Amino acid sequence: MNRRIITIIIALAAVCGGASAQPKVNGRAPIREKRGYDQRIAIDTANVRVLYALNAKDIKDEDTYIDLGKLEVGKRVKKYSSEFIYLSDQEAIKWKKEKGYKGYAPKSFWIGGRKDLRENWSELVYSDYIIRGNELKEYASFPLVAERENSSYTEPWPLMQWTLADEQQTILGHRCQKATCRFRGRDFIAWFASDVPIKGGPWKFGGLPGCILKVYDVQKIYVWEAVTIEQGKFFISQYPDKLYPKSTRKSVWQRQKLYNEDYWRAIGWTHDNEKVPFEPLEKE
Repeated sequence: MNRRIITIIIALAAVCGGASAQPKVNGRAPIREKRGYDQRIAIDTANVRVLYALNAKDIKDEDTYIDLGKLEVGKRVKKYSSEFIYLSDQEAIKWKKEKGYKGYAPKSFWIGGRKDLRENWSELVYSDYIIRGNELKEYASFPLVAERENSSYTEPWPLMQWTLADEQQTILGHRCQKATCRFRGRDFIAWFASDVPIKGGPWKFGGLPGCILKVYDVQKIYVWEAVTIEQGKFFISQYPDKLYPKSTRKSVWQRQKLYNEDYWRAIGWTHDNEKVPFEPLEKE
C-alpha cells in the first residue's frame, strides 16, 4: 500500500443531524505528542491481521481515509488500533534514535490519511482497544494539554447482540453475511465472513461467528471497511499501564465528547469558540 509521508494528522468530529447526518470528519483539539509510544511492550504475536479504512472517500486510495485501523489477533489477545499512528510512531522513534534527541519529535511523521484533517486529535484514532478473553480494555489518549488525563478502563466483551439476516455480499473475495444490532444508541449493520480465520472486527465490534469486514451505523456517520487481509508475523504491543490510570467508560466517554465539542473552552483557554456539532459513536 502507498506509505508516503505527509504532515501529521487526523481527527474525527462529526456533523450531526438525523437524515442529513454527515460522515465523521474533523475536530478542533490538537494532536497528541506524549502517549508512551516509545515505551510499548510486546504482549503477543499475530499471524493474520485485517486493515480497515475509516470513512474513506475512495476505498482504493488511503490518502482519502480518516484512518487505517488494524485488527490483530494473537493466541492470548486481540487488538484494534491505528496503523497510521503506529507507522508515524516508528518514524518518530527512528528520528529520535538518529538524532540522539530525548524530547519531543517533530509533528511531521504522518503516514497516509487525508491532508485536510491535519494536526487534530481523534478519540478513535488515538485509542487502543485490547481484548483478553471476555474483557476489553481501552487505552484512551487525550489531546495535548489534556494528556495528563490519559486513562484506561475495562468492560465486558462482546456486548453487542446481533440479529443475522439472509443477505450476502462479497468483500475482498470473501462471502459475507449481514447482521444488525443496536448498541448504545446507534443501529449498526455488519457484514462478516465466516471463512476468515479470526473473529472480531474494528473498534469494539465482535460477537459474530466470523470476521467483520464491513460495519457502519445506519446514518453512515461511521463506516469501516476492510481493505486487506495480511499474513505474516505481527507483534502486538500495548502502552505502559502506569501511563494510563484506571478510570471508567463513562468518565472517558464524557471527556472525549467534551474535547470533541470544544477543546479550547474545555481546558479554559478561551470562551469565544462555538461548540462543534458532534455525534459520538456511543451515544449513551
